[in-house]
Amino acid sequence: MLLHFIRLLDWRPEKKEGSVRLRYERVIIIRNMFHPKDFEEDPLVLNEIREDLRSECEKFGQVKKVLIFDRHPDGVASVSFKDSEEADVCIQALNGRWFGGRQLSVETWDGVTDYQIEETSREREERLKGWQEFLGDPNQELP
Repeated sequence: MLLHFIRLLDWRPEKKEGSVRLRYERVIIIRNMFHPKDFEEDPLVLNEIREDLRSECEKFGQVKKVLIFDRHPDGVASVSFKDSEEADVCIQALNGRWFGGRQLSVETWDGVTDYQIEETSREREERLKGWQEFLGDPNQELP
């Protein structure tokens, strides 16, 4: 009886005996983490978001990989876990939660969608110009 009561209080998703989960079910997709313009002023914010996300997700299991799709207009990131059950728990904990003034939408990856957005040649030129300004003119003499 006590075991049954403990199972009722357990908030983790039930494992179906004998069922095999697909590999992509270990990956979660998080939307609304950021806006692509967030990285224009300070590119280092990208690393901060990645580390914050890794740190938060490690509370739910072993994180294998964190990807930030910095050009995606929906502010998409993905986190790969060692086990799909860890991903399930993370989804339950983070979906609807607020991060940096934005409400997150978290779901299992569909195994198909590619969230990588390629930059145009104009965007590339602007990015390189921005980096050159950020780093300073290499031909400029030091004081």
